[in-house]
Amino acid sequence: MKTWRIAGINFDHFHMGDLLRMVHEHPSAEIVAISDEQPERLVVATRNFGLGEGQVFTDYRACLEQTRPDLVILCPAASCHGEWVEKVAPYGAHVIMEKPYAGTLAEADAMAKAMERRARS
Repeated sequence: MKTWRIAGINFDHFHMGDLLRMVHEHPSAEIVAISDEQPERLVVATRNFGLGEGQVFTDYRACLEQTRPDLVILCPAASCHGEWVEKVAPYGAHVIMEKPYAGTLAEADAMAKAMERRARS
């Protein structure tokens, strides 16, 4: 059975910890990395999930390049959902986005298009 490699990126919403806990407890998933531009927001998750120095990043690009997750959980502010999908999509991982998915239909269309480009890469 495949073990899914999962990264949690952007801790704007506090429930990232709950989502990572579900990953941590799932027998077919592992947390390979976490990332947020504000390192203080990573402290609790680092401790709770026993993550090492090479799994904690303040630069999402380094996180994605060095750990190559299969799946990324994103928890940015709702107004930044589209921006973060656009940032993460080129790295080839699947994306789980909290709700609301997008603020407008145009933003949702752009997010879907970014993921389509990812699928073709």
